[in-house]
Amino acid sequence: MSHEARENTAEAPGEDGGSDTRTPPRAYMPGPQVARFVGGRGLAALGDQFLLFAIPLLAYKMTGSASQTGLIFLVEWLPRVIFLPVAGVFADRIRSYLLYIGSDFVRSGLALTAFALMFLVPDGKFLTLCVLAAGMSVAGAQSYVALEATLPRFVPMDQMVRAQSIIQGTEQTSEVIGPVLAALLASALPTTSLLAVIGVVYGLTTLNTLTLRRWLRTETLSGNTGEPTTVRSVATGIGEGVTTLLKLPAILGLVGLTMTVNLMVGVGMATSAATTVGVFHQPDKYYGALSTGAGIVGILTFFVVPKVTKRLNPFAALMTSYSLIALGGIGVGLANTFTQYALSYAVLLGTVGFFNVVIRTERVRRIPREHFAKTIAIIILLNQLSLPAAGLLVTLFTTSFSPQSIALGSVIGSVCAVALLIPLLARLRNYHAHPDPAPSHGQNDPARDGN
Repeated sequence: MSHEARENTAEAPGEDGGSDTRTPPRAYMPGPQVARFVGGRGLAALGDQFLLFAIPLLAYKMTGSASQTGLIFLVEWLPRVIFLPVAGVFADRIRSYLLYIGSDFVRSGLALTAFALMFLVPDGKFLTLCVLAAGMSVAGAQSYVALEATLPRFVPMDQMVRAQSIIQGTEQTSEVIGPVLAALLASALPTTSLLAVIGVVYGLTTLNTLTLRRWLRTETLSGNTGEPTTVRSVATGIGEGVTTLLKLPAILGLVGLTMTVNLMVGVGMATSAATTVGVFHQPDKYYGALSTGAGIVGILTFFVVPKVTKRLNPFAALMTSYSLIALGGIGVGLANTFTQYALSYAVLLGTVGFFNVVIRTERVRRIPREHFAKTIAIIILLNQLSLPAAGLLVTLFTTSFSPQSIALGSVIGSVCAVALLIPLLARLRNYHAHPDPAPSHGQNDPARDGN
């Protein structure tokens, strides 16, 4: 291990209490089972996209009110953020296959129940939709955190970049296919029938997890699973996640960088309709094509990222991905034609997949196993706070500035913030920052070799 890596090993002193808590080597899940596991999570992501399409559409059709549709968005988003820290504690204490089965079963049951209530209680449709949105939000948060915690327990470190790229690829594919399939289904079926389709999709993911339980049961939890899960223990777990994060300067740098990326992306998304229709005077269908273009770019990164990350150290890979996102934001702000705008928008959103693979892999390498899920939950909470902040910025400045000017301003602000984060992010130039990172030290583990 290099001198620099040894220095950064002390980033989290005393986190293992001075004892050797490393887990012994173990057998990882075989390739075919990993493929089925990832495929099941991809199907769940497709269900998420159906949900994102169906809930706003149903809300607007029921009420004809943009403000009521906005209320649904708030109900759909707020419970997720509030529940994330609790989801992290559960993921450290409860085996992931139980969390997957539970969250997917709940989502399937909620969707099918909501579909039935639309016919049985027609006067309560909006309330049914609110309860559906809130329940799906909480279950989705638990499933997402469980996924972050599961990969390090079953995938060797030397395969982590590839595994994260595949996960990112399935998510990007669902973002391209999901809205198209949902639109086709909505044109052939009543909109409420989408709820039944969503229920069936999550039912299939539940069955897929059940067939993999033989392998998923073998995971070793490093959290204190012997202590009863009470309100006090959950609060203690959340505190441990915050404390762990504060002891990892490199991860703090990643959090700050991710927040600036989410700000740029959030402003870009919040201003995309106004720019497409209001500035470039394009029809609505061109607005829908923006997300498809971004999804296609994201899928292309799936093939490139594993090769790029082998040639670059984590810091260089991270700054490369960030630079692409910022260039896309600059193009969005300065575009003179819709073609220029659409291409820039695709780069802005599409290259986020590259960025996500790098930050997810580094989090796995650097966060200690015993606090991994609860720390990840705090990180995701902080990362997502900049999304409503982006909406607030657009709301405040849209009367004084054009949508493109606001997008350009978000990029300038982001770059200034990142310049202050460089001392923290520079710690990523080495591969290993903690003596007991989240994955086991398997064969060809860069963290063990000190490369």
